[in-house]
Amino acid sequence: IMRGLERLKGRIFTLTVIFAVLLTALSGCTPKLKTERTIPKCFDTIMEITHEDMTYQATASRLDDGVWIIELTSPEAVKGLVYNINSGSAEISFKGLHFTFDTQKFPVSSVISIAIASIDKLAPMTLDLTQGETLDISSGEADGLTYSLTMDKNGTPQSLELGDYGMSIKFSGFTELEQIELNEQTAAAQ
Repeated sequence: IMRGLERLKGRIFTLTVIFAVLLTALSGCTPKLKTERTIPKCFDTIMEITHEDMTYQATASRLDDGVWIIELTSPEAVKGLVYNINSGSAEISFKGLHFTFDTQKFPVSSVISIAIASIDKLAPMTLDLTQGETLDISSGEADGLTYSLTMDKNGTPQSLELGDYGMSIKFSGFTELEQIELNEQTAAAQ
């Protein structure tokens, strides 16, 4: 019995030393630098949206808060479907047909609606990003939206993961636009 206790004491001592070394090593590391950024208010981009084993590609222009023009470019079944969204109302056109549609009732539209609403929630916020070697990452929750946003060192969005929706959005060809004043005529002409 004494021999077993001595062995147990030796193991506890060894584990304590290992724990102390790890704790010292980890606490000696410098924390990663933080930076603050915002998503540009107005931009053009190509989005690749993955949701529930489906991948959609679209060209997107965000012209203001809640003002978007989006054209799906794949999959083939929805290629050419265009959304002209202006603060909640949407005109949808496809193969020469134009109509106003409740975007919550159409599966592809739901994907687009989630993407737009998520970006619109994050765009006005100043996000805390942890600086990485080549990319910066912001993760958190905003108004009930769990997200992880990756930006390059210039502040250009690269990807957005939406944990609650199981959706990921990859951005390419991202170009910041100057904000234009939208009046009733401009909004109606879109």
